Amino acid sequence: MASTIVACPLWSPRTRARLLKALGVQLDGGARVYPWIRFVGGVDRLSIGRGAFINVNLTVDANVDIVLGERVHLGPGVSLLPTSHAMGPPAQRAGATISEPIRIGNGAWLGAGVIVLGGVTIGSGCVIAAGAVVAADTEPDTVHGGVPARLIRRLDEVAPDDPAAPTR
Repeated sequence: MASTIVACPLWSPRTRARLLKALGVQLDGGARVYPWIRFVGGVDRLSIGRGAFINVNLTVDANVDIVLGERVHLGPGVSLLPTSHAMGPPAQRAGATISEPIRIGNGAWLGAGVIVLGGVTIGSGCVIAAGAVVAADTEPDTVHGGVPARLIRRLDEVAPDDPAAPTR
């Protein structure tokens, strides 16, 4: 039901955010949520911080805690997938189900098509390049990309008077 309600393109991003909150998502003020969110699991373990921006076609499995910090920006087609399987025997390689939380720090930006796997913490101020698969933690203020995602570079401090300077 949650997927159907928040998918409707007739709702404004702020109205959609209010609907998500009514369905059990922990949501701080000012978040903008665009249509076509697909919930694979429940919605009540998802937390979206103040000022977050959720672009179209988000896939999220909120059967464990998924925490998006303040001012997190998710590009179109991002997938937050905390559930996987242990390696099973030859008769069935997909073994026991394993679910681990996902945490995305304040001010992080995930480009289009990024996949974040369970047990990952993305540091505050990180940039994750489009199409990356994040399978391990990232340090704050770094750029990661690739499959699997790897460190591309560290971000230098932005001058405080720069209009693009993040507020933490």
